[in-house]
Amino acid sequence: MAGIGFELKKILRQESFSGDFGAYLYSALISSGPWLMSIICLAVLGVVHRMGHDHISHELFRSTITYSYAFSLIFVGILQHVTTRYLADIYYEKKNNKTLSAFLTGMLMLLISGSMFAGICYFFFQISIIHKILAVCLFLMISLIWFCMIFLSAIKDYANISYAYIWGSLFSIIFTIITGKYMGIEGAIWGYLSGQSIIFFWLLAIALKEFPETNLINTDYLLYFKKFWDLALIGFIFNLAIWIDKFIFWHAMDGRTVVPYFFTHDLYEAPLFFSYITVIPSLSFFLLKMETTFSDHYWAYYAKVTDRMNYDSILEEKNLMIITLKESIRGLLIIQGLITTICLIYSPELVKLLHLQKIQIPILRISIIGSFLNILLSINIIILFYFDLRGSVLCISIIFLLLNTSFSYLSALYRNIQFYGYGYTYASFISLLLGMYLLDTKLNDLEYITFAKQPVIEG
Repeated sequence: MAGIGFELKKILRQESFSGDFGAYLYSALISSGPWLMSIICLAVLGVVHRMGHDHISHELFRSTITYSYAFSLIFVGILQHVTTRYLADIYYEKKNNKTLSAFLTGMLMLLISGSMFAGICYFFFQISIIHKILAVCLFLMISLIWFCMIFLSAIKDYANISYAYIWGSLFSIIFTIITGKYMGIEGAIWGYLSGQSIIFFWLLAIALKEFPETNLINTDYLLYFKKFWDLALIGFIFNLAIWIDKFIFWHAMDGRTVVPYFFTHDLYEAPLFFSYITVIPSLSFFLLKMETTFSDHYWAYYAKVTDRMNYDSILEEKNLMIITLKESIRGLLIIQGLITTICLIYSPELVKLLHLQKIQIPILRISIIGSFLNILLSINIIILFYFDLRGSVLCISIIFLLLNTSFSYLSALYRNIQFYGYGYTYASFISLLLGMYLLDTKLNDLEYITFAKQPVIEG
């Protein structure tokens, strides 16, 4: 997240409640912006359901939104880590003037490839032509917002970014209600698309204002996809692993076909989506700590390495970095552990509040635990990325995908609600154990790994 640390520190230096609140809000938007949008999405679904639409129209609307988020996350994952690496490199080399060209090049890639992908897929769906066009547009718009999130670390106008999400989400609700009432299912989708368009174009305007003017196409950025192909593969595999259990349950025996090829699972889907809400505070906390405390020792450690300081000084900085990391993780465990415990205790009340069925209480409980473990896994991967341990991350991502696929398939196969959600949770748990082992091993050998990567100087 190159660049955001300076902005967060500036906000925290205000030493006021508003400053602290602004820092956490900014962290939440950067780490969980699209997740917050999906929360609004689920709220909109409830509104649409009470607008007098027939059941099929409501299901079509919900499925269109869900599919757009799911496949855009996987699709943009291919660009996510490569783009982040490119930004980190050019900021380190103080070549900020290349930011806008990478931004525009990436958007162009998304529009061209995304239009082809979504167009081909939706061609086979048994929905109206207008619905297909709107669905493709919604997929592209959400994908572009995901892509904008990658560049938010370089955009310092956090207040304007917050307004973009707040107003865009608000207009999504308003437009969906108005257009859905008079234009049916297509109108509801168009209304939701309009609100998301406000978010994207608002963020685009900030980016165009913030970044220096440059060329449209950035060939150096394109070459990064060849150089760091493993990062593209990691982004695709890990995001696919997060969604694979939902895909499996959509096609399970007790899954349901709304219309070909929109699938849903009434019992499994909603508890999983709502459980993700519970981990947003911990993501915000972790990003804030990593970018304002850990990063200082991180950069100091590598600065001592490159400046050829004495070995004891380097080891001292390494120990300070690890201590800071442990303190951040301990704080995260306390915060998220408290939130998870409260949600587990009051899960019957949450099910009632969310208008779910009582039979879904066990699924919500195990999903809350699974989301806790999954966010720890994601944070573990972020730390490994800090030290450029791409091989370890790729290994963890593949294992997570294989485990979530096999465990979820077994739990869906038996069609026993007592097992729903356990596949995702156990896959996250085992992958987390592997990630913790690899991280501990690599940190113990960090100085060896660091020096082994240094170029050999002849003469």
